[in-house]
Amino acid sequence: MEPVRGETGAGTGVRPGRVEEDPDKKAVVSAQISGTLLEVHARVGDEVRAGQILATVLSPEVTGLQTEYHEAEVEADLATKELANKKKLMEVNDEIRQPVETASLELAAARSRRDSAKARLDQVMLKNERLEKLLEEGIASSQQVEESRAERKVLESQLEEAESSLKIAQNHFDRENRVSSGGLRVKAETFPAQARLARALEKMRHSRERLQQLGARPIQHTGVVELQSPIGGVVVERKSSRGETVSPGDPIAVVVDISTIWVWVELRREDLDQVGQGDTVEVSLEKQPQASVKGVIDFISPRIDPESQTLRTRIILTDPPPQFRVGSFVNARVSSSSGTTVPAIPPKAVQMVEGRTVVYVEDGEVFRRVAVTLGGEINQELVAVRQGLSVGDKVVVKGAEQLKAIDLAETIGGHSH
Repeated sequence: MEPVRGETGAGTGVRPGRVEEDPDKKAVVSAQISGTLLEVHARVGDEVRAGQILATVLSPEVTGLQTEYHEAEVEADLATKELANKKKLMEVNDEIRQPVETASLELAAARSRRDSAKARLDQVMLKNERLEKLLEEGIASSQQVEESRAERKVLESQLEEAESSLKIAQNHFDRENRVSSGGLRVKAETFPAQARLARALEKMRHSRERLQQLGARPIQHTGVVELQSPIGGVVVERKSSRGETVSPGDPIAVVVDISTIWVWVELRREDLDQVGQGDTVEVSLEKQPQASVKGVIDFISPRIDPESQTLRTRIILTDPPPQFRVGSFVNARVSSSSGTTVPAIPPKAVQMVEGRTVVYVEDGEVFRRVAVTLGGEINQELVAVRQGLSVGDKVVVKGAEQLKAIDLAETIGGHSH
């Protein structure tokens, strides 16, 4: 006879599982370009940090990109110097103002020619007026007057030409002055050098970005690509060796961050009555039960496997003991988070009678058959009882099979002696 115990937390008991890496904390370090593997700096089992160089690859394509980068760098340097020299030369020689000064001189000359033509025309017009009066008085001859009129027409034509030239010279001066004031001439003179500089800088940028994507350094000329680990963790696989030819996508090494690992277990359908997402889980190694750690259920699949009638469940373990290696088989004991006390009995006390789960309870000097509803296993020695028993009841453990046989033989309606 054993009393019904009170246990805190109804459990689902032991469920099998397996340790796997978190796929978000696994990195495959692979070649991004064709070449020859020069060195592999990490061995299986090595702990590496994020950004650590794991391997180096010699690539002709990288050599070409580095050459392009340095050629563009030289071109940019020359264009920068040419641009600076051009600006300095224009300042020293005053080339910017020279067209304005030339246009100003042309304008002054045109204005002088116009003024001279106008002065001569004024003189001839006065002379013509005097001759017209003298002709009326009979002093001057008609021939003199005609010659004066002809000279006047010639000078009027010359004045019109001079005024037209003055207008052209004024427009030229105004245009050159605007060009000089707006810096357009400087821009025109320096544009070729600026265009060369822009092309060189763009070529440098393109080559630098491509080299950085490949893991190469633009400042070098070696053609070497450095393959770095994107995460910190442990090298669990090494796929290639020194001297091998690699192509884009060829894996070199696999790094896993084991600070967080997953445990996948299979819960039964009835387990959902006791546990859910967020409940505590005790996980122990199948071959080393003494090695255990607690975790929390992070995910329960919404789909039940049609064959096994189990649900794939994920448990997250943070900073697990070193014995919990990826691939290890484990046992998970899941406890309800309610913290309530439930009756628990040894599994050997449980019998099946007429298709029902029963136990035999001491009732004075006789034994009474009691139908029970079981919960999950709490441990290897106890199973939870959801209905039928109370804490403190005394149940038959040893001899329960024999008592069942007597019960069935005598058919005493639920009581055995």
